[in-house]
Amino acid sequence: MANYDFANCELSTEELEAIAAGGWFGDAVNWVGHELNSFFTNPVTVAIGASLLILGGIATGSGGGTGTGYKQN
Repeated sequence: MANYDFANCELSTEELEAIAAGGWFGDAVNWVGHELNSFFTNPVTVAIGASLLILGGIATGSGGGTGTGYKQN
């Protein structure tokens, strides 16, 4: 009966945070967050991303015209 009660208990938010912070999962989440932050705040990455957006807009013809799809006379 004791095992059944233990399996059905619910953990509070504080308990879940304590478990995540103390285990390998919390470390993994923190590492991924740090790496993503480093990647997206890197000036080289930002410049490459901006260049790709501009080139993509030029290649697809985005950003110009009337937007109606009709030829004006």
